[in-house]
Amino acid sequence: MPLWNRLYNTIWLALFSCVMVPRWMGTSWGVAVHALLGLGLAALTVANARTLKALPVPPRLQRISKVTAGIALAQAVLGMALGAVNHLAPGVPVVGTVILCAHVVFALAILSQSSSVATGYDMWEEKEFSPKPT
Repeated sequence: MPLWNRLYNTIWLALFSCVMVPRWMGTSWGVAVHALLGLGLAALTVANARTLKALPVPPRLQRISKVTAGIALAQAVLGMALGAVNHLAPGVPVVGTVILCAHVVFALAILSQSSSVATGYDMWEEKEFSPKPT
């Protein structure tokens, strides 16, 4: 699969990961599907960052993809923490809410940053960053 395609597929995976939450799929399947999509997203963002690091792309794309991968890995940890709190201590009033809010903010960051990387790479590949001859 070409890199530009994989970068755009990262956006779709991020979107589907956000949509596939237990509220819409039920707790039995929703949590499992959401967790699998999230782990796949983390793996894909890390693979994207490693691939972009080896290419002569603008450094900004390399930095954004590296940060996106870091956020995705932190998101996986937050998701596991949220699952543990909801399963082991559902009555704790503030902790679950704070983790859930951070989980949502990180999800939006991954979605926006993966969009930025995909668009930037596509523009770079099409030589849209090059000065036009006058």
